[in-house]
Amino acid sequence: MAPSEQLPLDSVGEILCRLPRNSLARLRVVCKQWNATWEDRSFLNNYFTHARPQFILRTNSEIYSVDIINLNLDHGSQIDVSEIGLDYIPCKMITSLVHCDGFFLSDMFKRGFVIWNPWLRQSRWVVPEDTREYRFCGIGYDNTRPETGYKIFGFCICFDGTRQLYPNPKVAIYDCKSDACKFIVNASWGKDWRVPELDSIVSFNGNLYWVAYDSKTCEHFIRSFDFSKEMFKTFCLLPCNEEEDFAITQVLAVFRGDRFSVLRQSYMTRKVEILVTKHKIDSNGEAVVWKSLMKVSIPDFPRLQQKCFGGSGPSYFVDNKMLFVCTSDETGHPCIYIVQEDVFRKISIDSVVDRWSSCLTYIPSFVSIPLAQRNNKDRL
Repeated sequence: MAPSEQLPLDSVGEILCRLPRNSLARLRVVCKQWNATWEDRSFLNNYFTHARPQFILRTNSEIYSVDIINLNLDHGSQIDVSEIGLDYIPCKMITSLVHCDGFFLSDMFKRGFVIWNPWLRQSRWVVPEDTREYRFCGIGYDNTRPETGYKIFGFCICFDGTRQLYPNPKVAIYDCKSDACKFIVNASWGKDWRVPELDSIVSFNGNLYWVAYDSKTCEHFIRSFDFSKEMFKTFCLLPCNEEEDFAITQVLAVFRGDRFSVLRQSYMTRKVEILVTKHKIDSNGEAVVWKSLMKVSIPDFPRLQQKCFGGSGPSYFVDNKMLFVCTSDETGHPCIYIVQEDVFRKISIDSVVDRWSSCLTYIPSFVSIPLAQRNNKDRL
């Protein structure tokens, strides 16, 4: 009897999403039904809820995965660093790196984009027509449709004759299934139309999200791009704290697969607070309620706002009441800070030589890249 016939597929999915990542890679080939489980949206959501993230570092020369081993501050956490770069793409050509459902999307400045899954050793370089001036920096899907059809988001900031920015950028949406690109000429960017930091865009439930700032009201809020409506909108305001200066660092992340979290740090006191949404995220941002998950107030705790020489801000995740932050230290060397209550430890990533690297939090998956078959012309 085939393994898939011994248990219902729902039960199989519950078991698979809790197994170690290396075991999942081997079990994909047990039978077609088990392999097809990765195409099921409910299984993917459950998997991302239970899986523990790892960090990705992008330098001028390589891309690395950094996994935390033994999540215990007292007994000594360790890291496992491995290269996962693309053989035929120089890292200097990659201008941003984001992810969705385990895929990486790499913008290749004025040369299209690459979508890839390093754990399946799959990649595809795509150059849509008439998109040389676009920056591709987000991947999502229309969450109102029963089948997930991934879409790539790109934008082009326009200037007038006096070199002033137009308030509404041009948007390109590439459909992975149809291999076609749709253009929105006057997309309504909203009251804060400044370009977000490309590496900081978060894909969640098919939509794109990032932290924005209104200089007039001095408010931080979350902006989004909705693929189902093909429009920008303000998702929700972020809570303010008049006692602390949180104007510098506000880092958005997905928390346990179904909620948002925000790391913020005061530039003056270096205090850190992690906020999480009280309920699961849906499309109604006005109903979002935030609560404080943890606070870090440790003497001599480092500042996490390292954005020099093209590097990104910090990336982080929370696991078992411990905070893990990947960033660059005061010298620009990549490192990981592990925080538990009033104790923290710094782990230098010595195998990475380049300074001021970009980092992001990532959960690997084993879904094939979602692109239609094309001719070899899509690889330069």
